[in-house]
Amino acid sequence: MADRSRRSASIPVCSSGLSVPERQIALRQIIDELQDLCDGASDRRPVLHHLLQTVRESMVSIARADDDCWEDIIRELFRLRAMMVRLETDTAITCH
Repeated sequence: MADRSRRSASIPVCSSGLSVPERQIALRQIIDELQDLCDGASDRRPVLHHLLQTVRESMVSIARADDDCWEDIIRELFRLRAMMVRLETDTAITCH
């Protein structure tokens, strides 16, 4: 879990000033982390796998979005990550 938090810490929260290549790198880090969470989940989440694949395929378009759209997308991906972490934590606590 510590590795995941280190990876998240390297992604700027306010990232509108990033270039398109920097945005692609940040987006790839977020998607990779979400994929790790999804792969490590106690139950399979096919819809989430499909969503992550769709975002991967749209990475260039997303990285080229205007600043407001970019910030909205990143904020929603962080919210998804927080929800996934919370669900896994709740599952782990319930199982013990």
